[in-house]
Formats: sequence, structure tokens, C-alpha cells
Amino acid sequence: MAIVTVSFSLDTEKDKRILRWLEGIEKQERWGKSKAIRKALYVYLGQNGVSHRDILNAIEDLKRCGVAVAAQDDDKPPSDVPADVLENLNGLGL
Repeated sequence: MAIVTVSFSLDTEKDKRILRWLEGIEKQERWGKSKAIRKALYVYLGQNGVSHRDILNAIEDLKRCGVAVAAQDDDKPPSDVPADVLENLNGLGL
């Protein structure tokens, strides 16, 4: 295993949020900032769960299939889904 050092530039005006985040990372261990940056990059790449891209792709797939979602009154279940099925789905915590 080899350690590779990668550097990049940040603009003090455009990247203020990133700079503040980096400055706020406490050095709890030798590689604290590197670990935080790697974690952020893995999340961005979708290797640590579901990425924004995954969600957008799923939405686009649903649109292509003709699935439409409409806002509904929370107290009133949709007419084509039985109330017990809705209750079970809501219990899943999704």
C-alpha cells in the first residue's frame, strides 16, 4: 500500500464554505482532515450509501415509466391503495 498526496486549489471567495469546513475540522488524529475529505469524496461518488445522482436517476426512471406523484391530503389515503397497506408502508420508515 502506498500513500499518495493530492493537492488542489481553493478560491478564498468562491470556496469560503469549504475553507471554513476544513478549518473547523479538529485534528483528533494524525490524518483528521484527510479522513474527512476522503469521506466527503466517497459520499459524493456514492460509495458510502445512496448518492444524489442515484436519487435523480431513480426519479428519471420513474418518469420514463409514466409514474406520476401528486400531492395528497395527509389524512386521506389514495383511493387505489388500501388503508392497511398504507399503514404497513408507513411503518417501514422509508
